[in-house]
Amino acid sequence: MSIKVMVMDDSPFSRMMISEALSENGYEVVGEVDTLEDLIETYTTCKPDIVTMDIAMPGADGFECSRELRIHDPKAKIILVSSMKDEETEAEAKRIGVSGYVQKPVDAETLVKVITNIMSPDSLYEQLIERGLETFKEALAQNVTRMAKTPITFTAIENNDAPYISQGITTVIGIIGQSSGSMIMDLSVESAEKIAEAILKRPSKSREEVLAMVSELANIIAGIACSMLNKKDKAFGLRVSPPSLFHGNTAEIVSPSVKIQKAIAETDFGSIFLGVGFKKGSVLWM
Repeated sequence: MSIKVMVMDDSPFSRMMISEALSENGYEVVGEVDTLEDLIETYTTCKPDIVTMDIAMPGADGFECSRELRIHDPKAKIILVSSMKDEETEAEAKRIGVSGYVQKPVDAETLVKVITNIMSPDSLYEQLIERGLETFKEALAQNVTRMAKTPITFTAIENNDAPYISQGITTVIGIIGQSSGSMIMDLSVESAEKIAEAILKRPSKSREEVLAMVSELANIIAGIACSMLNKKDKAFGLRVSPPSLFHGNTAEIVSPSVKIQKAIAETDFGSIFLGVGFKKGSVLWM
């Protein structure tokens, strides 16, 4: 059964372009509207699976129309389609409960990806669970080998649910995107000092210098891994937040909100713990 889409835009040309792009990709365009007065009636009659919604329209704009439609049907799936795209408009769209946001001029491939992922909300998450750890392992291996000139082999952790005790220095990188998550990198002070010396080509001058190296190395690994995943599918929309570093007392590493996949990287300088986890997203922005 084909997915039914209703198009709302005050521009006849935009409605035509969006409708043709949808039809050419196998979607059924069941209605077109250009005013709030027609929106609810047409939606009730056509029963679309998704509504594409322009923002800048005379009278009631796309935000007001989206609010009214969500009041009529709280389960309505709406994709904002607009030339405007900034933090303010995105924040308002998320507050209303819009499912996706595509910028004009509309690229058919992008629109199809957004619709596909909205109608199959777990697909991106499942891809990240399948690819995530291996991609972060690849990024860690490439960059530690390149920067510290040490070979790396990985050892799987048999009991992934068992708590892991920090070796001394833990860095946590938040991951933002369609499915948010985190990367955890942990190693001993001794390993960190050896890696810092290999990278700097001299002994570190202070503990602060070692900690700064660990933080930046984790940031590089996470950023490159996210870029690698985004290249495979830009719908992931992954980016990293600034690292948080913990050191000193031995502690148990846990992640209460995200299930972490784990691996151990063995190097000439000691072992590095790598943990990567994601949680399901709900809004897709392109």
